[in-house]
Amino acid sequence: PATEAPATEAPATDAAAGGVDAAGLAAAEKIVAQYGDPNQPIGVTIPLTGKPEKKKFAWLECELESCPYITAGIKEATAALGWDLEVISSKSADPGPFFQQAIDAGADFIASSGEALALYKDQADAAKAKGIKILSCFDTEVPHPEETNVYTQCGDATFVQKTGPLMANWAIADSKGMANVLVVSISQFPVLVAETDAFKAELAKNCPSCKATDLDITIDELVGGKVADAVASKIQADKNLNYVFFSFGSLPAGVTAALDSAGLLDQVTVFGQDFSKFDLDEITAGTMGAWSADPKAYAGWLMVDAAARLSLGMELTEERAAAALPTYLVTDPAVAKEISDAGGDWNPPTMADDFKKLWGV
Repeated sequence: PATEAPATEAPATDAAAGGVDAAGLAAAEKIVAQYGDPNQPIGVTIPLTGKPEKKKFAWLECELESCPYITAGIKEATAALGWDLEVISSKSADPGPFFQQAIDAGADFIASSGEALALYKDQADAAKAKGIKILSCFDTEVPHPEETNVYTQCGDATFVQKTGPLMANWAIADSKGMANVLVVSISQFPVLVAETDAFKAELAKNCPSCKATDLDITIDELVGGKVADAVASKIQADKNLNYVFFSFGSLPAGVTAALDSAGLLDQVTVFGQDFSKFDLDEITAGTMGAWSADPKAYAGWLMVDAAARLSLGMELTEERAAAALPTYLVTDPAVAKEISDAGGDWNPPTMADDFKKLWGV
């Protein structure tokens, strides 16, 4: 233990000796407390200038478990406007052909999630030549529509640079400054790199004695069901690991069952950013600790909102402010069950009514 300080002073911290940074722990606990309210507003406030004419909206639904949640929001939003919707099954690592499919289908707007512009640059240029505008979420490319034809980027670096640190602070607070974290992510998604970099920076800032170890997974490994074995192998090899952080909700499918069967589940607390339904179910069951919300249906509504504004010739003056999506930290099993029973995706509670009011529908 550190030498006892005079009663009028805070205890000294010796990070090298494994001591707890009291100021950092207090800062972490304060940040965590800020995200306990589910009643949050949507990020746009300016009403439409008129009623948009009917348009054709194409949505490229990726193969990951999280994408259908966005689809649900887009379906509701386009239906509210009376627009035609085409949902196209896409692939995150190779979206170009699916952008081309949307172009060939005569879409007025194309929306996608998580795909780097470099993967569909030729199709973005082709869409621009035909007056087709692109909406995106969950990538790091800041919109420069005159150059790239990409008009939005919700849930971008500004969002994950909020949620990554939030989850680092949760681990600090939950462990009382003793977290040794395995950070599991997919570096093929630039936005996840931004998230995990922010997570590790916050962990180091508020808990110098805490540690982070990276485990980089590929999209193919995720789709092929290989994540659980990779995580179990890492934990088996390092008995000091006591937390496992996942950068988005689809990643830990089957992980806690694999850890349990290997006798490793009691060693670690599993948590993450961007929960899916099964993550909530695991909080309810007591096999996971905490997850923050990534409001996916809301992201769908935001992209449709941007399309509606563009169809009226409006400028997207609130796009950058709205990009840092609202989030909500779920730790309570009863709350997790409530959200899971409602479908598994948290969004601002009055989202649909708020958008419809702005749209005049």
